Amino acid sequence: MNDTSHKEAYIRDALIPELVRKAILTFTEDGPARGNAILQSVVVKPLVTTGFMLTIPFKVTVVLEEATGDGETNGEVSTNGRTTNGDESHRTETLHLVVKITPDCNEEMYRNCQFETLFENEMIAYTEIIPTLGKAGLYPRYYHCERKPSEALMVMSDFSFSGWKMAPMVVNLPLDYIALAVTELGRFHGECYGMKEARPEQFERIRRKFKESRYAVDVTDETWMTIMSVAPKRAIRAAKESRFGAEIPDEYLVKLGRLYEDPWAHAKRKVLPREPMAIICHGDYLRNNMAFRYDDAKDPEKPTQVMMFDFQTLRYASPMIDYAAFLATSTGYGVREHHFETIFQLYHRELVQTVAGIVGVSDVSELPAHFSYDSFHRELAEYYSYGFNIASSFLMILYEPMEISFTETLMTRDEAEADAWQRGGEPLNRELAAMVYEMYQLHSRYGLEPV
Repeated sequence: MNDTSHKEAYIRDALIPELVRKAILTFTEDGPARGNAILQSVVVKPLVTTGFMLTIPFKVTVVLEEATGDGETNGEVSTNGRTTNGDESHRTETLHLVVKITPDCNEEMYRNCQFETLFENEMIAYTEIIPTLGKAGLYPRYYHCERKPSEALMVMSDFSFSGWKMAPMVVNLPLDYIALAVTELGRFHGECYGMKEARPEQFERIRRKFKESRYAVDVTDETWMTIMSVAPKRAIRAAKESRFGAEIPDEYLVKLGRLYEDPWAHAKRKVLPREPMAIICHGDYLRNNMAFRYDDAKDPEKPTQVMMFDFQTLRYASPMIDYAAFLATSTGYGVREHHFETIFQLYHRELVQTVAGIVGVSDVSELPAHFSYDSFHRELAEYYSYGFNIASSFLMILYEPMEISFTETLMTRDEAEADAWQRGGEPLNRELAAMVYEMYQLHSRYGLEPV
């Protein structure tokens, strides 16, 4: 485990005091004292999460106090947030924040991970894209971003204090979670399409500001290159040996193997925008980047609302980049086998209804032809291979977490290859085999070769 104490110290002793001094962090309610806040205390703790994270998150508790006329604080803070000298005109407020910061790495690794672009994209999302959407309040509050030659960080509100939680399961979300997630994705894509249709100049101005992050440079990490190379081969072998083996022609599997001879090049091709379907995409829409609320008093474990966050891999591409990646990484075949079409219908219905509302048509059939269900379903058939590509190498880390280092090589190439063939075990093999079968079904439906 990397020592993060120096990062905690920077956040506590330098970052937060400076943000308070500049009034970037201040009282949340407007009033005479809003710009007159001083820092009373700050506590920084590592944020423990489940699933994979590229950055290091910290929970930060900031107590602000209203300064008196001479700039001094007005007494000690009591447990109810008021000062103890009885003067109710002076107040305190506690801010609950999350600061995510890049791990320690040299400048070459920093560039290869595209951290500069990742943080710039997310800042654009929170400052320019989200404010234009219909439910702008349904996202974490953005405070600050800073980027240095080999370190970047972002300060956001801690949404857990508003009742939001990560899903308890890392993979294989149940149907009620899936339904919420795809409906929210449909709304997000629909609002972005609505902007593209109704306010094209604004849309074009915004989308030109963000950059491709993940595939802007070629991968150089030998361990990850090895994992990506082995993962599709493992999936194809699993499909041959599975209950689907007799239903998938050998010729199709051979072609699929050729498609993934260079998985990185395949993904780079798939994220290129293609009109008229291209839209602003979250870019990494999976369980790790969404939170749920549970507001059903009769069933407190039932999710009732979902929120997406972490827009670092924002991109302009097919909407199926988001949908297929979510389906492949965050759902299981046990649900998809019986609800594949229902799930897609939920997504598409929300998307077209949102677009129709923005552009002002009463019937979704009045929208341009590329918004039709068949058009989107064919798009899914063409892009499901992207979701599979991501899932084949990433799911093994979710099924069986592995240590990640940005400063040293943890496995030789031979060790990485052997690990990639077995990590996640038979449960992962079954999921990969099912995805191969689903791809074959989709491609067959539209007469497509593996694409």
